[in-house]
Amino acid sequence: MIDLKPNIGGFDREARLIGGSLLTFVGCITKNNIIKAAGCTLLLTGIFRKCVFYDLLKINTAKENK
Repeated sequence: MIDLKPNIGGFDREARLIGGSLLTFVGCITKNNIIKAAGCTLLLTGIFRKCVFYDLLKINTAKENK
C-alpha cells in the first residue's frame, strides 16, 4: 500500500524542482509535450515531496523528525 508521508527531501527535492522547471520551460519553448510532461512530473513530485516509485522501491530521502 502507498504511504502518504513525504519520501523526498533535501538535495533530491531541490534537483527535482530545478530540473522540472527547466524541462517544463524547454518543453514550452519547443512545444514538445513529452518534455513538458516529464518536467511537470518532476515539479509535482518536488512540490508534494512524494514519489510513488520511491514507495515501490522503498526509498526515502526525506529526513524524519523524531
